[in-house]
Amino acid sequence: MDNTKIFDTLERRIEKLLSRLRALEQENEKLRGDLGSARKSERDAADARGAVERMERDQQTVRERLEKLLQALEGSEAK
Repeated sequence: MDNTKIFDTLERRIEKLLSRLRALEQENEKLRGDLGSARKSERDAADARGAVERMERDQQTVRERLEKLLQALEGSEAK
């Protein structure tokens, strides 16, 4: 094989590698964006879970207070 063919072959291979590298870099950037979005969604979900838990605790507190008030009313009616 003469030098020209060798260099042509090497040049084509290098161009393919560079093309693949560019494609991988673009995919990497896309995946970084997806990861950032996923992390934000995870934080939002955690915040929502915390809000739901607080609301459930508040609801339980209100329920307990209403039960005490009802018991007090029933006790005063019985007298």
